[in-house]
Amino acid sequence: MRILVTNDDGFNAPGLAVLARALAEAGHEVVVVAPLSEASGSGAGIGPLSAMGGGIHLEAVAPVGLAGIKAFAADALPALIVITACLGAFGPPPDLVASGINPGRNVGRAVLHSGTVGAALTSVHFGSKGLATSIQAGPIRSVYESSDGTHTHFESAAALAVAFAAHLERAPVRTVLNLNVPNLALGEIRGVRRARLATTGLILAAGTEDGAPRLRLDLGGRADLGARQPDESDESDEALTELGWAVVTPLASVTEDQRPEVGDMVEAAMGSASRCLETARGALR
Repeated sequence: MRILVTNDDGFNAPGLAVLARALAEAGHEVVVVAPLSEASGSGAGIGPLSAMGGGIHLEAVAPVGLAGIKAFAADALPALIVITACLGAFGPPPDLVASGINPGRNVGRAVLHSGTVGAALTSVHFGSKGLATSIQAGPIRSVYESSDGTHTHFESAAALAVAFAAHLERAPVRTVLNLNVPNLALGEIRGVRRARLATTGLILAAGTEDGAPRLRLDLGGRADLGARQPDESDESDEALTELGWAVVTPLASVTEDQRPEVGDMVEAAMGSASRCLETARGALR
């Protein structure tokens, strides 16, 4: 399978090299194209195309750990990199876009803002498939947290990503999986579970700082993190990774809202808009 490996942390990020190397050693044809600099939080944004002068700066690079794998750094956001790759900028379009390994989980509503997830979701618009892989980084104050807080087990996330990639090869086109892994050695992970998206988001609170023209943002996961361990019955991606599980969540890209109550509102609004047009036409007669 031909795989584009990208990320939102930049071409020198260690998780990128570990993921690309693992996929290449599994027998896949891998090309790495990653941002020239960090692009975290970019979602599926592509940036101001009018400011790019009709092109994107691109350079061949040789990050540590990627010897023998074709790699480029592009002055572009992850989603734009995916678009160009799917249009054939780096050879035949990829069968799979593998994004990551992001140091830090992409769970809950925060996936909307994740450049890692945004890159994977962008692939579906070109008939490809996507796999976003993230690992917890930093303390989460969980009983299942790695005892060595100074080491991120990218190798654990890469091994699981390779396993999922093998099945994505046979999956329907436009399939996207969001994989989140606790920061544990592979043998210490409790197992793999399918999870729903948590209801929490990237930004927990916002407010102005006293006497300063500046907004203060509180970032993170569960508001009560550290106060208690999540309930074992909580099947969200956020809770399960805190409990030591690797989790996968299938995601859909942009789709229509099919809720009946929304449809009723749209029909009523269309009627009002049509009457507005009739009034305007009458004034021209």
